[in-house]
Amino acid sequence: MERSIGIARWLGALSIAALIGAAPLASQDSAKVRIDITGVSPEISRNVRLVLQLAQEAAEGPLTHTRIVHLHRLAEGEIETALRPFGYYEPRIAKSLQPGSPEWVALYVIDPGAPVRVRSVSIALRGAGTDAPAFRNLVTNFPLQQGDTLRDQRYEAGKLAFLTAANDSGYLDANFDTTLVVVDRDAHTADVVLRFATGPRYKFGPVHFEQDFLDEGLLRKRIPFQEGQPYTHRKLMELQTALAEDPYFARVEVLPQRNEAKDLEVPIRVLLEPRKLWTYEVGVGYGTDTGPRGRSNGMWRRINSAGHYAEAGILLSQIEQTGWGKYNIPGIGHKAGVFTLLAGFSRAVPRNSFATRTYLGGARISRHRLGWAETISLTFQHAGFEIGVDSGKANLLMPGVGWERSKADNKMFPRRGIKTTVEIQGSTSGLISTTSFLQLKGTAKVVYGFLPGFRVLARGELGRIFTSQFHELPPTLRFFTGGDASVRGYGFETLAPRDSLNSVLGGPALMVGSAEVDYRFLSRFALAVFADAGNAMNKLSVTDLAYGVGGGIRFISPIGIIRLDGAFGLSSKNRPFRIHITMGPDL
Repeated sequence: MERSIGIARWLGALSIAALIGAAPLASQDSAKVRIDITGVSPEISRNVRLVLQLAQEAAEGPLTHTRIVHLHRLAEGEIETALRPFGYYEPRIAKSLQPGSPEWVALYVIDPGAPVRVRSVSIALRGAGTDAPAFRNLVTNFPLQQGDTLRDQRYEAGKLAFLTAANDSGYLDANFDTTLVVVDRDAHTADVVLRFATGPRYKFGPVHFEQDFLDEGLLRKRIPFQEGQPYTHRKLMELQTALAEDPYFARVEVLPQRNEAKDLEVPIRVLLEPRKLWTYEVGVGYGTDTGPRGRSNGMWRRINSAGHYAEAGILLSQIEQTGWGKYNIPGIGHKAGVFTLLAGFSRAVPRNSFATRTYLGGARISRHRLGWAETISLTFQHAGFEIGVDSGKANLLMPGVGWERSKADNKMFPRRGIKTTVEIQGSTSGLISTTSFLQLKGTAKVVYGFLPGFRVLARGELGRIFTSQFHELPPTLRFFTGGDASVRGYGFETLAPRDSLNSVLGGPALMVGSAEVDYRFLSRFALAVFADAGNAMNKLSVTDLAYGVGGGIRFISPIGIIRLDGAFGLSSKNRPFRIHITMGPDL
């Protein structure tokens, strides 16, 4: 290797000398330049290209011959600079420049040499946070340890972690007194020396809300800290999030006033701008399960200064007509929760030969607990129904509780995300309820991106109803599956136990699973293949599952993902083929 580099260096010197002699005669000529780099890893090669001025200018277009020769002369020093962040301080570089038409070729053969390794790491803390666990853990887990290759990126990441922890924990004056990396080139070793002064720990001062449209008492219920408590950045973000999730504000800014701190207490300034008082939306759509449909929703965002707000909506389609209204009172049951009074009506005439007419009213408390959105409810439902051989009227007073958690890196088209829901409700026959039952249901959806453009989407759903009076339950509480959003290849809610007349009755158990892979080949289009399995049944059993497979195309529109799928129902006679059209988010 050493001999080959020496020969290449000699040839490179001759070629450059010849070029320099010819340069005055051809100073106005220009050519494209191709940069070839060998001898180092792709990661280092990328950094060399970023540092090489010749590579930067050549990427923008042809260069004059004089300019090419000049930049080629500078390359050796630039390459040495590019290798230092990776721990290589004494590389051997052979370079050559080959003129040609229509492009010149600049070749750089790099032997990075022996890497510089960390001989010692000395980190000292002083100040009020010396014994704080956060800083002690950073000392122990500093990214560079004895014997590691000296990498600038790890060194800078380690320093940044100290400053981030200090800001998050309220040590707002923290900084480094000393930051040294002493390199012994002969021994190929380095000593890291850091001295970090935490300074005093600050506390939360008074919070000032700048607005004139809501009672300040409501806003103060959103504050997750008390005046005089240790300052943390996380608590400020909790306040920002809590206010941003409210329906009242178009703009929320939480601003710590560090320069106005007194006795280490930092006052907090909160700027709030109101949203429009009224909002409404109207939409139309089409689904293969529902046919044409239209909806309209409206919200009165601020009924009074106490923050009460109201919502109402209607949904009309060939198989369902629904109307509902909600009156929301914030800060009842939990300081950041919402107490809701609700009422609704629904009339469903699906294509599966059952009909329902349902009236409901109730109350619920919604709040966040341990990262979950929690809902505790009490609902009264009166339903009249006909389904196959079953018919009747049901009065049900149903307490319930539900939890939901969702996280995604992109709401429109996530590459990574998960959504989980758990629901429990039931009733006991007696003074009000005509039927006793307990219903459990859980769902999970996961999106995981891999390779450029590819994603895996998986979902699962389990449900179970415990009752000895199943045939007295209205269809709205029974389990069905099949259709656009469950097991594709089958009609809407056609997968369930049937009666002697082959009418769908619904089942007390539900099991659904799906796996899908899609590939985004254009900015707004993706192709997908999928396999679904599921059924509503009398008891949970994998032997009773129905299967569907197919593929489709996705259009990522400004208002949501539009899906066009074709699927075969493998478990039906003749394996029928169905088209499914849906719109909505992945999670």
